[in-house]
Amino acid sequence: MPCAPLANGNRSPETEAPSPLAPHIAVPDDMTEQNPFAGTSRLFQVVIKMLKRFTMLLAVIASFTAPAAHADIVTVAQVLPLDGSLEVSTRSTAEAAEVYLRKVNDAGGVNSHTFNVVTVNASTNLETALRRTAETIRQHRPAALLNYYGSTRTSTLIKSSILEATRTPIIGANVSSILVRQDPDNHWVFYVRAGVQAEAKKMVHQALSLGGKRVAILYQNDAFGEDGMRKSIDALNASGIQPVVSRPMSAAMMENAALAKIAEDVLRANAGAVLIFSDSVNVGGFLRAYRERGGNAVVTTDSTPSADELVRASSPDLARGVCIAEVLPALAKRNTRLVRSFVADMTAAGRPDLAKSTTALEGYVSARLFVEAVRKIAGPVTGETVRTALQTRGPFDLGDFEVRYGPSQYEGSQYVDIGIVGHAGRVLN
Repeated sequence: MPCAPLANGNRSPETEAPSPLAPHIAVPDDMTEQNPFAGTSRLFQVVIKMLKRFTMLLAVIASFTAPAAHADIVTVAQVLPLDGSLEVSTRSTAEAAEVYLRKVNDAGGVNSHTFNVVTVNASTNLETALRRTAETIRQHRPAALLNYYGSTRTSTLIKSSILEATRTPIIGANVSSILVRQDPDNHWVFYVRAGVQAEAKKMVHQALSLGGKRVAILYQNDAFGEDGMRKSIDALNASGIQPVVSRPMSAAMMENAALAKIAEDVLRANAGAVLIFSDSVNVGGFLRAYRERGGNAVVTTDSTPSADELVRASSPDLARGVCIAEVLPALAKRNTRLVRSFVADMTAAGRPDLAKSTTALEGYVSARLFVEAVRKIAGPVTGETVRTALQTRGPFDLGDFEVRYGPSQYEGSQYVDIGIVGHAGRVLN
């Protein structure tokens, strides 16, 4: 289902005209989403240099154009990979943000401001994503980007200086990598969800309480996965425990034979608990191979795969009983004001499907945080004033879920809970 923008519309790669200022950026094939520091090659440095030249042009343009926001309409943008294996999740994220901002508009806006949302398909290709992000900022001058996706995209965007030159904050970047989240060059990206360090600590606690002391760790062979593996080992060591087996998993979709080999290694180690830091496709493939061979350990994943994705990648039966780290309150927790508001808003908008989606909740939270920041701005709404509001006028209570930033603090929440996939993919707590 396509995103339903408030005004300018969902712009597909087929309908977007290329910017005359956008450089051609050659990115190597192996520089994928998952590895934010794969670009240590000379070619990566060329990419960054070209992006910085483009940034200088953006800054010149910005100095001769009107302010980003008037007292009437404030533009925000979402540049997300809306196709490929991420499509279901990212569209849910984008559409939920649009639903909330439409609701605010219908209620008269905030401080005389209403909101215009531009949603752009960034593609899963890094070069395309960077180009479209820069073009979207140049064309629409948004007061903020919402729901940016991925460690590689975010890291490269930070290093390109585009955000710095255009004074454009990002609210709700979906990034787990510790190295990216703690990048000293970042002054514009605000993370809502907890990172992999907090997730790993909670996952280890869950594993030890349910599966005993024989713990296996499977991790994607990139910066994010290695972060999860290292932090899990640290948490285990704090309890005097070493993992019985630790195996990397490819960042790309793995062949059945490779997944079977990992499953057999876990079985031979007689693990009582398995921690996995990977995407839904490979987690689902491992579950099939492991359960078919009689494996019955407690499987706990980080928050990367949603329950819906996990069911699609395996089956309702195989996904049942899998524990998933949750970085937002569970949808089953209707006693939480955030969840009640989210479900009510999605249902009232005729989108009960979104009311069941944890990734939609993330988009909703980012949009809600943006509106709360605008509520605390007395003058013009610009990227600069949005950033200042986030850093100095918190904490922000989004409904029994609080986020707090500071002048050098860009991680808003450390909230992590554990949900268990139940019947038909529903998450129980």
